[in-house]
This record gives sequence, C-alpha cells and structure tokens, in this order.
Amino acid sequence: MRPPTPLPFVRVLTWACRGGLCAFIGLYTLCAVLNMQLGYQGNENTDLTTLVWREWRHVVLGQVARLLTAHTVLGLLAGLCLGLGAWGVGVKRWSTAFLWGLGGSLLLALLALLGDMAHHPHLYAATLYTRAEWTRALLLAVSQTSPAPWRALAALLITIAPVLALWRLGREPRGEVQTPRRAPAALKPLGVAVLGALLMGLLLAWNPRSASSSERPRRPNLLILASDGLRPDHLSGNGYPRPTSPHIDRLMREGSHFEETLVQIPRTGPSWSTLLSSQWAGQHPIRHTMVGPEARTQSFPTLATALREAGWRTAVLSDYAGDIFSRLPLGFEHVSAPAFNFPELIRQRMLITQVTLLPWTALVPSFFSERQQFPELTDPSPLAASTRRALEGFGSDEPFALLVFASVTHFPYAAPHPHEGQFLAPGEQGPWRFGATPLMEAPRSPPSDSDKAALVANYDASVLAFDAFVGRTMEELERRGLAEDTLVVVVSDHGEHLEESDRGMGHGEHLWGGEALRVPFILRWPGKVAAGREVATRARAIDVAPTLLELLGVEAPERFQGRSLASQLTPGRAPPALEELPALIETDLWFSDRDDQRYQQFRLPYPWLYETMRAEPGTGDLSLKPEWEEAVERARHRGLYLGRWKLLELPMREGVRVELYDVRADPGERHEVSAAHPEVVAELRARLHRERTWGEATGSF
Repeated sequence: MRPPTPLPFVRVLTWACRGGLCAFIGLYTLCAVLNMQLGYQGNENTDLTTLVWREWRHVVLGQVARLLTAHTVLGLLAGLCLGLGAWGVGVKRWSTAFLWGLGGSLLLALLALLGDMAHHPHLYAATLYTRAEWTRALLLAVSQTSPAPWRALAALLITIAPVLALWRLGREPRGEVQTPRRAPAALKPLGVAVLGALLMGLLLAWNPRSASSSERPRRPNLLILASDGLRPDHLSGNGYPRPTSPHIDRLMREGSHFEETLVQIPRTGPSWSTLLSSQWAGQHPIRHTMVGPEARTQSFPTLATALREAGWRTAVLSDYAGDIFSRLPLGFEHVSAPAFNFPELIRQRMLITQVTLLPWTALVPSFFSERQQFPELTDPSPLAASTRRALEGFGSDEPFALLVFASVTHFPYAAPHPHEGQFLAPGEQGPWRFGATPLMEAPRSPPSDSDKAALVANYDASVLAFDAFVGRTMEELERRGLAEDTLVVVVSDHGEHLEESDRGMGHGEHLWGGEALRVPFILRWPGKVAAGREVATRARAIDVAPTLLELLGVEAPERFQGRSLASQLTPGRAPPALEELPALIETDLWFSDRDDQRYQQFRLPYPWLYETMRAEPGTGDLSLKPEWEEAVERARHRGLYLGRWKLLELPMREGVRVELYDVRADPGERHEVSAAHPEVVAELRARLHRERTWGEATGSF
C-alpha cells in the first residue's frame, strides 16, 4: 500500500481556514447564548430588553452582522496562519489540517483572552465574575498575573507557524519547491522602499522643536488634566495615607492649589458646562444630565470660545465619561470624545459579552469604536497616546488650550494593570473585588465592611492610574520644551461618595457631606503661579474659567458670573483677602425611585429613569421626556455654602425640609444645627433665593 503523501499547500490552507472559522464562530455562538440579557453596569431590566428588540431590532441585527464578520475574519486569518504551520510539518490528512486550524485558533483565542484579562480584569468581571465558580476562579487567578507572558505566548504561536513553513521551504530540494527565478530582483524595489521608509521614520522622529526653546509660542499654552469623580482628599499630597498621587503631588509643590473648590451639580454634563461657562446651571441651558435637543443646540460663551477668539487652538480629548463633549456646544475647535445614544449603548453592551473578541478589538479600533465607551475599560493609555498626537499637531506659532478628561476614577473604578488590585486586602474575593456601580434597585443585602474597603481600594488604584497618566503627560511636555510655557491645571467635574456611613455610592443624588461636591483645583506655571501655596479662599465652579483667562491675559466674556482668583496665586506676595461669596449647590435628576438610599426618604417622587427617559427619534439620543421637566426641577434639592455655613433645602410632600451645618466646627457635616441658629437659616434662605435667579421655572433660558 502506498504511504500517504503530504497534502498540497492550497488544500492544507483550505482545511485549516475551515477549522479556524469553526473555532471563532463557535466562540461567538457560545458567548451570545450565555449572555442574552441586556444590562448596563450591573443594572438589568427585562422591559428594557423587550424595548430594545421591539424598537431597535435593526441595530441589534446590524451589530450581530458586525460581530459575525469580525469572528469570520479572525477565524480565517488564524486558520491561514496556522495552516502555514500545518503545511510546514507536512500534514497528510485533511482532518489533521482541520484540527491544526481548530485547535490552534482556540489556543490563540485563549492566550489573547488571558493576556487582556490580566491587563483589564474589570472588563471581564461583569461577564465572568458571577457566571460560574470556575470563571470566577479563573478571573481572580489571571488578574494577579502580568499580561506580558500571555501575549508573548500568543505572539509565539502566531510566529512559529510561518517559521515552520519557511523551514520546509529551506529543507526541501530546490527542484521540488518552485520559486521564481527573479525573486531577488523583484525584491530590490521592496528593499529600497523599506529603507526609504526607515529613513523617513527617522526624519519624522527627529523633532528639532522639542530640543529648542527658541521657537516656543509667544503666548502661554493651557493644559487641563481632569478625571471624572476625582476627590481631593484621596490625593496623597493632601494628607491621604495611601501613595495615590506622586506626580500630582509634584504639581502641588511646584504650583498652587485651592484648599476647597465646590461644584454646583455633581454630575458630568451640567458640572462641566458650569466650570467652562462661569454660569450657574439655570443661567446656562444644561440644567441636568438628560437635557433635550433644544438645550443641546443652544450656544453660550465658554472658556473655549473666549480662547478661540483670542487666537488659541482649542481641543478636548476624552474617553468613556466625556461623551458630553460630543453632545454639548462647549465651544472647542476639535473634539475627540465618544458618542452616547441608544444605538451605541446597544452595540456596546452586545460587544462586551463577546469575551473572546474583546482582546482583538483594540487592533482595529475604527471597526469597533464603541470599545472606547466601555465604563469597564477606562485605561488612560489610549488617552495618553491621543494627547501626544494632539501636542504634535499644534503648531509652534500659536498657543493651544487642550482639555484632557479621563474616566478611570469614575465607577466602576476599573484601574488597569499594573495599578489594578494594588490596594486590595490579600485574598479579596467579595462582590466588589472588581469595582462597583450604583444600582437602580435595592441590593439583596447591604455591603459589608470588607466590600466597602474593596470599593475604596479600587477607587484609590484608579487615582493612581490617573496620576501615572499625569506623569506621562508632564514628561511629554518637558520633552517638547513646553513645560515652562504652559499653564497646567488639574481639576474634576465632581467628587464621589464611596459608601461613607449612610451616604451611598456615586454622585448627584444628594448634597449631604462634601465628598461629591469638592474637587481639586491645582495650577502650575513656573514664575507666574506661586509654588507650594495652599489657597484658603473657597473657589466655586464658576470661578475656574475667569481665573484661567486672567492668568493667560484674556478678557472674560460679559456673561461670565464668576470672579477671577488669579490674585490669590501671584508669586512673592501674600494673597489679598476676598469677600466670601455663596457657592450654590443642587442635585441632578434622580435615576431611580427604588434604590433604598437615604435620599429617597426626603424627596418629591417621580418615576425612575426607565419611565422618564426617551430615546429621541432618528438619533437615539437619550433625554428626559419633556413632560417630566417641571417635576424634576421642582423636586431637586438645593443649597449653598457661605462662610462657615452650609444650608440645604429639601422639597418634600410635607413641605421644604431645611438643614444647616457648621462646616468649620463639623467638617464631616454630621450634625444638623438649624434649630440652634434660626436667624442664620432665615438669612441664608433669603440669600439662596436671591442668587437662584432662574427660580423654579424651566423655560427661562
């Protein structure tokens, strides 16, 4: 009987590609079957899933087609690569070639998954951590490893296959392997092209501007580095016991920072609108998080518009939490921020269930742009790369104003490797091991002390990840010779509640305590801003933009309501005393009416977001239904800080509940003292209603 001969090259590749295709289509099917419920950050709702399938079926089917296409391409490419290896070893049966493609593709998918799981374990926690005991154990084990070995093994598997093919080509007799005689001649133009590309790359890499200080801009630059939910009391430079912020601490030593800076509404959209416009929410149209199309299309003066008119190049870069910059008219010339609408939300949540595809989405980000919208994937590294490209794109003949807004300190507090898990207790395996998110419905059981400790540990690791981003960005400024000519600012849109006593998690639902209302405000500009100064004057959100404009020598727009605090930052002299002005504070709309948080006991009722929200026809943008605007406005809690006092008004069915706190004697704001100071209450309530010029009307813009 004649012994079997090796299969022809084309036949081997054909069967190996079939094997790779079967592997990846099988993985898609498995992930799809196991994750049929649509959820967002731990919140799942059957009615919402039904709505998606009824009204957005075309989006679901379109995403299925994209996911199948991606798996098909991956399967064919993996099969093709592994088929080279099968041909290299001289397989003699079609079944063997098929198994090379099938088994090798599954192994490749596993190694890529383990590498990405080690780098971004939070990305996989929603799908795997509570799926089964073995998936939970796998995630816990892999999250303690470095991604490098897994990725090296995957690269080795991809590399060894063509090496085996080349090995066969080299060992077979010349007559049995037909190669073009003129191959060397044909390769000459390719060699010239490669050499030319290398030379061009060296020329591009050589940046004479970075080494020269003679071409620095005549006017200063502005660089704002911000992170969503960054609390100043969790910075080690402010006395926090964990080493969370060595690079930000350096900025504090080389510049000035305000002891207290307060935002008005501790939610991203309205807060950034107030920070940049120097107007209270109510004076500008971004009254709450879910404003409709009429408010989103109204223009108003901002820090960005003032600088653009004065000749600055303006840009904003952001990841997940910065979708508001792509939706609101904040005046930036260039905006790089994700979208946030119902179709994108559907695509995002369908993609995150495909755990074996996720590691590959970073290779072609333009095909899966929703990747940058994952709350569970807030690694600042892509943002750092975008920042480098933005700095490269600014010319030396005009100043720039760049705002970079990171999301890593936003819940679920998903720090990447190597910061992830750095502050966790050894052996932590509780439900909040990989972060947590406020729930729309009451949890089955309250969090334990170890759960709360894990929550804070994950948050602190996220602060450390943002700090590393700040350090890389400052190194880039120094490398380009811009560090001395750039006003660098660290700020945030709001703080964060981290289950302190009865104050819950998140931001925007209530005004008790200062954890969600206080933000850092740090400024560094050698020679122009005093070094090592802590400013005692209370800064308000509306004061930020006027302060920056005065430092840069640009006149503030007439509609700005805040005051400049630049006089507090002048080097070489003590800050002058300033009059105490009220800092207004308000809650945003409430997402839930059934989460069992304390604020639910002290509010005017209206339904939860699933009933008050709408997806606008055509675009799918999410906004509050117009019929609920008045109820939301009337129900919001409001108050002010003035001097040593904090006043709160909490509208309820029984009337307005008034609370007063002495924030100097009681910094934690735990003791309500309105009964002991009725005259202070009367004075502050009158002041509050004078300052809130927009009152309770919703159509006054």
